[in-house]
Amino acid sequence: MTEEEKPIRVVDRRMFTPEGELRPGFEGEGDGEGEPKREGELRREGEPRVEEPLPSPPPPPQPSAGSRVKADAEPEAPPPGEETGLLEIIRSLGTTAYAALGLVPDPSGARRRDPMVARQMVDWLAVLEQKTRGNLTFEESDMLARVLYELRMAYVDVMRPPGGEPKR
Repeated sequence: MTEEEKPIRVVDRRMFTPEGELRPGFEGEGDGEGEPKREGELRREGEPRVEEPLPSPPPPPQPSAGSRVKADAEPEAPPPGEETGLLEIIRSLGTTAYAALGLVPDPSGARRRDPMVARQMVDWLAVLEQKTRGNLTFEESDMLARVLYELRMAYVDVMRPPGGEPKR
């Protein structure tokens, strides 16, 4: 067999199986006994391994009678139909932009146009999209992309000169 005809050999050197169990016969950067080398561990050959028990974690602080801390420390999930923080921010900036374009009445009921404010809101949403890329849930990134697209189209439509179609 020439070098070009040699088969490719793939060796799985991961320490754990997909189930999280220690892989049987694991041979990593260990002591030759199938155990990984621990940082700072020094043993002589033939010396038995001594397992030291891990220290137990400190008990959680007990709330006092007057405190408002819940006994279970897990954060509460928002009730169904209630939005998370980022979705509220996207909705708020989008509504402000629509109001600034005169497409939605402001709290007083009047429809005023302020293209500079609308453009600023669209720019803020674009920065938010850029800075959070890859760190959003599907729902958040989808809503942000849709709101940005719709606002950009609405901005172009509102800023178009009256009675004029764009020149091609």
